[in-house]
Amino acid sequence: MSSQHLEQGMRQSLVMGASLQLFLRTLQATQMELSRLVTQAVNSNPVLEEENPSPLSDAESDAAPPDYEAARRHEFLMESLPEQTTLSAHLTQQVLQSALPARLEAAALELIAHLNSHGFFPEDPTTYGLPPALLNKALHVVQDLEPAGVGARDLRESLMLQLQRVGDENSLAYRVVTERWEDLARHRYAEAARALGVSDENLAAAVHRISRLNPDPGSSFTPTERIIIAPDVVVHREGNELSVQLTGERIPHLALSAQYREMLAEQSDKEEVRQYLSQCFRDARELIKAIEKRQSTILAVSQAIVARQRPFFLSGASHLLPLKMEDIATDTGLHVSTVSRAVNGKFLRCDHGLYELRSFFSVALSETDGAEGVSGGLARMRIRKLIEQEDPRKPLSDAKLESLLSQEGIRIARRTIAKYREQLRILPASLRKRA
Repeated sequence: MSSQHLEQGMRQSLVMGASLQLFLRTLQATQMELSRLVTQAVNSNPVLEEENPSPLSDAESDAAPPDYEAARRHEFLMESLPEQTTLSAHLTQQVLQSALPARLEAAALELIAHLNSHGFFPEDPTTYGLPPALLNKALHVVQDLEPAGVGARDLRESLMLQLQRVGDENSLAYRVVTERWEDLARHRYAEAARALGVSDENLAAAVHRISRLNPDPGSSFTPTERIIIAPDVVVHREGNELSVQLTGERIPHLALSAQYREMLAEQSDKEEVRQYLSQCFRDARELIKAIEKRQSTILAVSQAIVARQRPFFLSGASHLLPLKMEDIATDTGLHVSTVSRAVNGKFLRCDHGLYELRSFFSVALSETDGAEGVSGGLARMRIRKLIEQEDPRKPLSDAKLESLLSQEGIRIARRTIAKYREQLRILPASLRKRA
């Protein structure tokens, strides 16, 4: 192969790599993040122009949910909020500044892309397709980032990471978390003290130490202001027919400047000007293409979710089915990591309310849990709702949650309730109690 052909192939590979990175960046971005990304691009690229979106037609206005107009009326509020670094951006910046080997850096960024806003993995990281050795190294990288406790699979692991960070892996608190977690969760302090061979006073001090840890490492990166969320997609129902549409809410409409097209033609004999404007046009086209591909990918993933969860959209939350991202990847022909990015921070509006796309994924409860045909997502949804409605002075124990769920026809073991509560970053009743 000639050096000219080799150079051309390398250049094409670099362009494809940059295009893919731009697409993945726009795909993972929320509507607000994408709006900021576009604003930066428009400010730095003279050939990019942002068009005003066309107003809704009368038919579209009639079909739009009531909070569409509320979202528009509050647009100024959303834009005026102080820009806050997201957890994902904070972690990504740390990785990029760590001078890691390229393969390990890419793997760490891949893991960060899967973390939810709390800093936890919603699925087992072994399902993300990374080689085991590389996965372990990347996990260590992510779990060493700030804030302490991110990159955990559940609440227990997060607390362990936080104790390890401050050198407390030999402490009694660490032993309680690692060896007597069920006792801690069920407030069986006397039993834990006996099993560990320590006094009740020392056990109480360890529990107090644990209660001072952060059950939600990503909380400081979650805006506390109440922001109206505009859905990315809307599911319309007519009888038993379901249709999925992109809303286009807050998605910038970009175009190439006609004025600079003319300038490029007029200045074609000036090499420096021609090269600069040509690069600007290439960058602008890549961004427009990436946004269009982002939208089509979100639509395809949403349509596949609605097809798989048809009983939910027709009959309500009690009909939510078990669903894995691998299922949607198979249906759409996309990689699992692409599906994960497409549902991250994206919202769907339907007759039953507003839902994050990620909430439609859950595994089936096993037969040993006594709830064949019921999804873990439904169980978690009901656990969260029951705890939100509890009296903070008399929080619901796992045993009480088991009883209440059983009355609703959801029969699962108490240990499974504890596991789902931990996945929801909800502390045991003994640590939720308020005076």
